[in-house]
Amino acid sequence: MKIINGKYFVCISLASVIILQLLNITNIIVNRKTAFHSDEIFSYGLANSFYEPYLDTDSVRDRVGDGHQENIGHWISGEVIRKYVTVQNGEQFRYDSVWYNQSKDRHPPLYYSVIHTLSSFFPNTFSYIFGFGVNFVCFIVTQIFLYKLSRNILKSKYLAIIVCIFWGFSTAAIDLTIFIRMYCMLAMWTVIFLYLHSRLIMSQKPFRRQLIAIGIVTVSGALTQYLFLFMAFVTAVCFCVRYIFKKDIKKLLAYGFSMLFAVILTMLIYPSYLPNMLSETQHDKTDFFQQIILCVRYLTDPIFPVSRSDLIFWIPTFSSIIITLILFSIPVLYLFRDKKFVIKLLARLKKIPSDLKALKIRDIFTKTIKRVKNINFISWIILAIILVIISVTSYSIRFSSMLYINRYLFIIYPVTALFISCLIYFLFSWSRYKKYITTFILLLAVIARFNSWALQYTFPSDTNVKDIIAMTNNAECIFTAAEYNEMWMINYLPAVMYDADNIFVTYTGGQQECRETLESIYTDKPVYLFIQEPNIIRIDDDSSYLLDRYDRQNDILETYAVSEEEYKALSIDFYKELSITKRFGYIGEYSIFTRKYSVYRLA
Repeated sequence: MKIINGKYFVCISLASVIILQLLNITNIIVNRKTAFHSDEIFSYGLANSFYEPYLDTDSVRDRVGDGHQENIGHWISGEVIRKYVTVQNGEQFRYDSVWYNQSKDRHPPLYYSVIHTLSSFFPNTFSYIFGFGVNFVCFIVTQIFLYKLSRNILKSKYLAIIVCIFWGFSTAAIDLTIFIRMYCMLAMWTVIFLYLHSRLIMSQKPFRRQLIAIGIVTVSGALTQYLFLFMAFVTAVCFCVRYIFKKDIKKLLAYGFSMLFAVILTMLIYPSYLPNMLSETQHDKTDFFQQIILCVRYLTDPIFPVSRSDLIFWIPTFSSIIITLILFSIPVLYLFRDKKFVIKLLARLKKIPSDLKALKIRDIFTKTIKRVKNINFISWIILAIILVIISVTSYSIRFSSMLYINRYLFIIYPVTALFISCLIYFLFSWSRYKKYITTFILLLAVIARFNSWALQYTFPSDTNVKDIIAMTNNAECIFTAAEYNEMWMINYLPAVMYDADNIFVTYTGGQQECRETLESIYTDKPVYLFIQEPNIIRIDDDSSYLLDRYDRQNDILETYAVSEEEYKALSIDFYKELSITKRFGYIGEYSIFTRKYSVYRLA
């Protein structure tokens, strides 16, 4: 019986919760994640491509300066895109290539090094299992340390398990885990970092050993994503202020210098850190207050739905539960009216009006202040971190115009779930049933989320994406972007044309100049066309199509409008008239995060 009631029971409970959550996430990956974000392909390309960060060069990446223009406007072998996302024999464990690619990109190299390490064990192999595997491990570690952190703050093993249930079954946690990027690892380092700081307050272990652990996590987190430094800076400032108020100068100096050393070590390991970080943090000239509102919505809705539309769930749910409890309680109380617990309960209910009359506002204020003073110091740090990350992202990112923008808030998603749990617990701290009330609200929120906030990174499609991807195997494929600046999508092609024999990338309005090259391929294999739908505007009550024309000689990109008939002549009719077109027919539609591509068979 001791084993059941002891630490083994906690381990079994937490393990069971994590297994159920991973099964739920796996089910969503298998049955609902139909496509991938371009950044997910970049995770493999930047990790595994040998000294070649991108397959394209365009205005978005002029600063790269060493791209491969020959991949655009020419037939390229499918081997080109396969090599981009896989490790080749002789190139295993080449972290110098990872460092180089990331110096040309915008993120630190640790996550990409992990992907490269896994891929190095399986050369010439591209598998999403590598990315999901890393995320699953990070999810497990996050849950373990979130439990430890929650236990330290809430002083309850039971509530710590509930927080893990609340977080792990949230749509926020699912989105974080099914998105193959560094953010799941980033969230893991954040939770571990805060847990170690909670131990720094509570533990009597050697201070130096704890600082070493914090330093290692600081370097690891900073080498995963730049936002970690903002979070670490806020935490460090709070702890330094705490040591100053306690007049513990020895710990202040030891802690301060250890954090400073961790930052310096990060810069030495990755010299491009500071220039790339500064290029990331650019001010977005929009209404800052409006940005804050959007940011808070992106943060809270997938964790704890509080928007106006969610009242449709909360109001009738709470009302029905309260009415049910009342209707159920009346006959129960009547049946057991002679029992002591019922007599005591009724006596207590009768005393409520008199207790309320005797209650003074001053007493309420005093008790509230006392409870606030007793709030765990780490809770205040978490609140400060949330506010700073919201401010930084609202200042530098345009939430109103960008899609899938919540990924920049992933760093604080787990600790936000913990903070919401702590807030609910604090609001009901006056009640002896505060643990059960908190549990009830958090579990109800899990149900509410599934009715309100859709997953962002599953990319649902009306067509059978797997069938369209399968048909490109051993085929010749033409990829036509709507605009010149959309040809960067060549970097996404490994997700849809990994097994294609040859690929031609161009754009509508620019394919005419490379017609001869287009027709130069001689094959008896199927030829498929992926053509992106362009932007449509209204001019003089008629639909007009916006197209690009790039003047290579003068390096000028012009945008012009054409009628529907002119667009058809430039796109569909153009491909119908090619010499390689033997059997023109419509196949279906392929969507890549809001971009739609009509798919045709040419031969």
